[in-house]
Amino acid sequence: MLDCRHVLAELSNYLDGEVSPKLKQTVEEHLASCRRCSLVYNTTRKTLKLVTEAGALEIPLEVSARLRVRLNLGKTEQNTSGR
Repeated sequence: MLDCRHVLAELSNYLDGEVSPKLKQTVEEHLASCRRCSLVYNTTRKTLKLVTEAGALEIPLEVSARLRVRLNLGKTEQNTSGR
């Protein structure tokens, strides 16, 4: 059985379906018995699903304008403080 360090190192390959059947089985056995690695796996899987299914988000003009003002203020403050 693999330890947590090895499972987490293979997680990306596992999620992409790029592991041998034997390694897949070993990773799945570890995930079934390790709460920590299972949590990392589930969180990563859900995050990838959200990112790939979400597509581009359109920021409303009002929010975009306020964000630009804040960014410019931060930039001005940074320039006047001598940084």
